[in-house]
Amino acid sequence: MATTVGYIGVDHHHRDPYFAIASGLDVDITAVCEPGEPIDVESIAAMDERPDEITTEGQDAADLVAGATAYEDPHELIADSGVDVVWITYRNDETPAIVETAVDHGVHVVSEKPIGRTAADLEAVAEEANDAGVTVSPTTFYRKNPITMELRERVQEGFFGDIWTVQGRFNASQLAYRNTDHYIYDEATSRGGALQWIGPHWVDMMPWVLDDPIARVNAQFHDAKECDVDAGAVLQFETEGGVLGTYHTGYYLDERGKDTHLGIYGTDAQAQTPVHHDSLQHEPTVPLELTGDHDDWTGAPRRTIDYEFTYDRFPAWGDYVQDYFEAYFEGYETGDVPATVDDAVQLLRVLDAAYESAERDGWADV
Repeated sequence: MATTVGYIGVDHHHRDPYFAIASGLDVDITAVCEPGEPIDVESIAAMDERPDEITTEGQDAADLVAGATAYEDPHELIADSGVDVVWITYRNDETPAIVETAVDHGVHVVSEKPIGRTAADLEAVAEEANDAGVTVSPTTFYRKNPITMELRERVQEGFFGDIWTVQGRFNASQLAYRNTDHYIYDEATSRGGALQWIGPHWVDMMPWVLDDPIARVNAQFHDAKECDVDAGAVLQFETEGGVLGTYHTGYYLDERGKDTHLGIYGTDAQAQTPVHHDSLQHEPTVPLELTGDHDDWTGAPRRTIDYEFTYDRFPAWGDYVQDYFEAYFEGYETGDVPATVDDAVQLLRVLDAAYESAERDGWADV
């Protein structure tokens, strides 16, 4: 039997890709909501003016939710629709209250990251969810990326030896490509810009690969001219295990797409990779370049593994994103999901430290 889903936040540019993902899952979207706004389900159309990548992959957006009941109140949807899961793409400042209502009604949640403005917004809700056995998961789908999974496994096996440093970069299209009137780009609603929106992907992924949480942060930001959130950020950080890292993220590119890089540098091995390509980059493979000082690597200490990512089930970002949501829906009833509400709280704590660091111009503890 298909999982019934209530989708909250249809006025969000990730709605289209997530509708496309839902169409490939054993789920049935039986209820939809844009809080405070009436919805005519039959008139829902693909968002052609997106900041990057895709609309709904040629599908009719209304067909994907045909027959769904429309709600203006997300709390009413949760209480009355009888859905198994709510899938949320909504504003950071109001999402924790919606999640809390879901927890109170025993409804599981998958929500656009980071599920709040600050960690304080989510901490009590996370505790309630854990006590109630309700699964709440952020959309940190780089945990299902084949290269990051490979790197995490190599870290756990000791391939890198003692890791000295990690370097990350995740840049996306400039704000000129984006609708800066949307609440995503409003400080009161979202708290931050590039670091709070595109930045969380790798703020979550890098310590996950290292299996080593970030302990303190030193950050600086570029303020956007088009809106009142940050256009970009540079972070220095240190993990609990003493690994030093840097991370660059921002709305910098003069074209749609992504500019990404991940480097890991240890006593026994190093790795460099862009981690992924999206559909706009048209690269046939994604390289993982490894250099190892190991006895069984002496004949070829430098090696490149080319990953041929598939785009059949989710043509825009790659099938690994579909894998993430498949894993969520396979495991939400038991809590066996790629990322938990505690991971979301930890992510927000790192973001809190970054913004605090910039305000007082110094290091801040997580």
